[in-house]
Formats: sequence, C-alpha cells, structure tokens
Amino acid sequence: MPSLSGSTPLSRPPEIETILTTLSRYNPETTTVLQEYVVTQCASGSYDLMANLALLKLYQFNPELMRDETVLNILAKSLTVFPEPDFTLALHLLPASLLHQYSSAASTPNSTIPLPPAADTDDQLSNSVHRLTYLNSLLELAAFPSFWRILSSDVDEEYADLVADVTGFEDAIRRGITKSITLSMRSLRVETALSWWNFTNKEAVEQWVEEEMPGWVIEGDSIVSKDEGDAITAATSTVQPATGKIKFEQFSRVIRRVYENELLHH
Repeated sequence: MPSLSGSTPLSRPPEIETILTTLSRYNPETTTVLQEYVVTQCASGSYDLMANLALLKLYQFNPELMRDETVLNILAKSLTVFPEPDFTLALHLLPASLLHQYSSAASTPNSTIPLPPAADTDDQLSNSVHRLTYLNSLLELAAFPSFWRILSSDVDEEYADLVADVTGFEDAIRRGITKSITLSMRSLRVETALSWWNFTNKEAVEQWVEEEMPGWVIEGDSIVSKDEGDAITAATSTVQPATGKIKFEQFSRVIRRVYENELLHH
C-alpha cells in the first residue's frame, strides 16, 4: 500500500473533500461523517491521512465527541504506511492524558529492544495507545521479528485485536518493511527475510520478491538488487509528507546496522 501522506487519495469521496477544503472541517457536526470514513478506510484498504488528522483535531476541541475505537483505528491505519511518520503525526494530536510515558527504557539482557508497556493504568484507551506506540517503536527500530512476535503473542492478545479491523494489515506492514529494505540495502539473506516478513517458507519469500520487489532477484541464499541505480542515493533521498521533508538517511543506517548484527551472529 503506497503512502498517501501529504497527497489527495484518488478514492477520497467528494463529501470528504468538501469538509477538508472548507470551514466545515472545524464544524463538530462533521465528526460523524469523518468517523464513518475511518471505518471505510479500514475495510477497503484505502488511506487518507489528512481526513484522519482533521478528525483528531476536532476531537481536540470537542473531547466529548471522541470515540475510542475510531482513535485506535486511526493509529492502526497509520502504522500501515510505515516508514512514513504518520503514526507520530496522529499520536501528537491525542489528549496529553493518553500520552504519559510508560517505562520503555528497560530492555531485556543483551538486547536494545525495549520491553512492552505494562497495563499500568485503569484507562483502557491509554493502555491501547501505549501498545500501538510500542508496535510503532519496534518498526522504527527495525526490530521486525520482535514486531511480529508481539503482534501474534498469546500472552497479550490485545495487540492483534487492536489491528483486527484493518483489512490487509500484515501485508501493508510487509510492504513498509520492503520499502525500508530497498531504500537502504543491496542484498539480504533469505533467512533474514523470512523473519522480517514473518513468512514460514522460502516459497512465500520468492513470491513476495517477484510481486513486490521489481529489480530484485533471489540468488542462492540471498535476495539481490539488480537495479543499476545508486542504492545509497535512494536511501538518503527525501519524501514530502504533510509537515515537511523527512530524510531517510538515519533510518537506513538503522536497517543496515540491524542486518549487519544479524550476520555477525550467524
């Protein structure tokens, strides 16, 4: 799923376009329409960052209208356009009461991956926001195997429940991981791809590479880019989201460092 950050989706309904381009975007009565639009996005696989941020902004000024389920679905949808910064944009429009810090600094021995947040408040919405924030942190850290493990955890099934409304969630995350790979690497091991994409066999990897990675091929135990373009140039290029330019250089270094560490332990 391509990111639509900062652009107008082709599937945006005319009534939504009218709300976003007129003073109606400040009218609390439009929350019902925008909430229904979030449901549509979740069911159809479409995505509209501007509409979702407009709804969160309305919630800021009219907190009595806020619906927990809608807030969580917006956050879950924003994960699907990783590595775009949409999750952070949405998170910063939430009430401060939902954003108090959980203890994410602690990590397991010999690991830089933070521990998942404990359900340490009586506010279910806050707990759920923290879980989604943790999933986003794992993606940003390129801790992809940990992301999939947490998402499918039998110990805390709420992670899976939080993204259950989003059609095509897992493949959307795989596409984001794929984008990160193509921006920062020229090759990776098939064994690594299995864990990063959460596939169980090489055949699934082969199909994914064929369908989702033009210019890449499998050679032996590795997936290799055959493009003539400069991968480093691609990795340090910029995108233009709604709020300005975001450089991928730092993120690409994270990806390369994670992969190099994996190679050292094989």
